[in-house]
Amino acid sequence: MEEKKPLRIALCLHAYNFIDFDVYFNHLWCIAHWRSPNYELVFCGKKGLDNATARNELMKVANEKKCTHMLFLDADHLVPVEMLDCLLQLSDEAIVSGLVCKRGEGFPQVAFNKVGDSYVAVELPLDGKQYQVYACAFGCTLVSMHHLNKLKEPVFRDNCVELPGRGLCNLRSDILLCDSFNKIGEKCWIDTRVLVGHHGINRVVYPQNAKTLRGVVDLERSDEALKKGQEGFFYDIP
Repeated sequence: MEEKKPLRIALCLHAYNFIDFDVYFNHLWCIAHWRSPNYELVFCGKKGLDNATARNELMKVANEKKCTHMLFLDADHLVPVEMLDCLLQLSDEAIVSGLVCKRGEGFPQVAFNKVGDSYVAVELPLDGKQYQVYACAFGCTLVSMHHLNKLKEPVFRDNCVELPGRGLCNLRSDILLCDSFNKIGEKCWIDTRVLVGHHGINRVVYPQNAKTLRGVVDLERSDEALKKGQEGFFYDIP
């Protein structure tokens, strides 16, 4: 019987400027513990490029290195060490992500289904299960090269489109990649065992603290509004 070859995973890191200090050590810790006879890691990195351009360049490297998968790690994501083993359980699927929340706008989970032409946000339970969604986040995401190479290049791209009831919206390369996979019948997944910390200046947003932070930020806004004497004062959240 022919011996099964280990998976070859392109560990893809890209940042426009610099990686966050805490994230750097988190990634080092995880990578030091990712050792298995079932896979080998190939390090790939790009700096100073927008997300879509960096991801296309990293895809070229992954193909040149004959990788079976790309594992994307964002420069502001804190990930659990068990992340890779969890995501690899769906390694035959097109794409599987950990669960990430946005850092602002109420800290919603980055998970969407699609109804007609509209992308509808989904809030997944933190129950350790794997859920099929229409679109997931990047930054803690395993993508199959077999499925990725089915798509028309450039695979990663940003686009400004008109969405019903929302006007012009910028759809980034993560959402559009999931859109491309769905159009060819491939599935996108989120693994809720993998809870990702989205690193900001003053706080780290996890799926398990997002609701609490939502209340904290509402209070902060109210306090700031009173201090400045401005009705409805609003400030940017890191």
